[in-house]
Amino acid sequence: MLKKIGAIGGAVSIILCWPLATGQIGERIYLDTVGKYENPYLTISNESYDRGYLSSDVVSRLEVKDDWKPMFDDEGLPTVWYVHHKVEHGVLGVASTSELVLDEAFKPVADKLWGDGVTPIRFTTSTSLTRATEFSITMNPIAFKDEQGATADVTSFEMTGSVDSKGAGEFHYRLPKASLTTTARETMVLNGLKGGGKGVMDGQFWIGSQNLAVEHLSFHNLEADQGVALDKLVVAMQNSLSQPEPAAEAADPKLTNTNSVRVARVVAMDGQEYQDFHFQVALSELDYPAITRLGHVAEGIEQQMTQAQAEEAALALDLLVAKGMKFAIEQLSVVTPKGAVTSNLNLELAPGIARASENLALITDKLRGDFSLQLPIALVEANPELLDKANMMEQNGIIEKGSEFYDLKVKVEGDQIILASGDQLPLAMLMMLFM
Repeated sequence: MLKKIGAIGGAVSIILCWPLATGQIGERIYLDTVGKYENPYLTISNESYDRGYLSSDVVSRLEVKDDWKPMFDDEGLPTVWYVHHKVEHGVLGVASTSELVLDEAFKPVADKLWGDGVTPIRFTTSTSLTRATEFSITMNPIAFKDEQGATADVTSFEMTGSVDSKGAGEFHYRLPKASLTTTARETMVLNGLKGGGKGVMDGQFWIGSQNLAVEHLSFHNLEADQGVALDKLVVAMQNSLSQPEPAAEAADPKLTNTNSVRVARVVAMDGQEYQDFHFQVALSELDYPAITRLGHVAEGIEQQMTQAQAEEAALALDLLVAKGMKFAIEQLSVVTPKGAVTSNLNLELAPGIARASENLALITDKLRGDFSLQLPIALVEANPELLDKANMMEQNGIIEKGSEFYDLKVKVEGDQIILASGDQLPLAMLMMLFM
């Protein structure tokens, strides 16, 4: 019985003391995170940490970096911001609710945009003892109108997501509607914004996927009665790493980057409508250590590249080129009022070039690929300058004219292009023609 009472007493003691332990763990996680956080726009530090038994009050200090301060000063915005965190630590983890502390100079502006005493943004997190975290960000709705005619009507923006202890996670966001009008009678309307991503931040690169979709986006000048509009915009990005085979242990991982944009309908400034715009581009077989090295150089550049940075960038580029790469415009197409335009491009730079930065001409020796372009005759004939170029290229056997389209199909081999007829031309000549 005494053993049971002792065991129960010990368990109760642990339960009673555990919030103190989770509070200490939570403080350590917070301080470690703040200490290691890197951002090109902000520096973040701890202003205060008042840890209690079941809860803690924490204040973080966010300061805009020097390069960005003039932009905030010009708009009359503070360059130092504070965020208040209410942290609760229980038996199984730590939860917090964070709100922006409004500067006295900014508070009147916030009251006009969000309402008296309404916090602009709220950030909640729930972190387990394994450091797995779930989070949500909510920006409250904006309803604004002034005497000069400027208006803003923005619904609540919401983002949710999760991150594990290794930094891998996913997120989702949505903004149902936003409408803005300036004093110059220019409007922007956005409907149905949503998106998300899944992956992990590895140094400078997001390894994984991200996507964004917009049902409708338009910009309009009410005075001139002109504008542009997009319907059903979809943007997607993916970075993936391919690991070398076990038999090739000395080989480095390769990065493949793919980006695509699709738009169901575009209305241009002149009122012309275009349908089914699709653009997809991919860079593949990129040496990951070389790309990472270039990223480090880019991060360190402030106003002008130093001699040491230039030398480091050249070495990284040499390594990147030496390992080879592929570039492809897998699709570039659009349906114009005068017919469909389609094209694609594939280029491969074979590995084996040493010190390419010292002699860029070496690159063409390893270059291979193909290019195709199809333009409607009606579209070409509607543009006199384009028609002159098309006639000249047709006469020289570079393009072929069919019943409805002009067609161009070439292969790239080194510094030469090979036409469908078998004739060869310098690659530079084709570039000049297209310019």
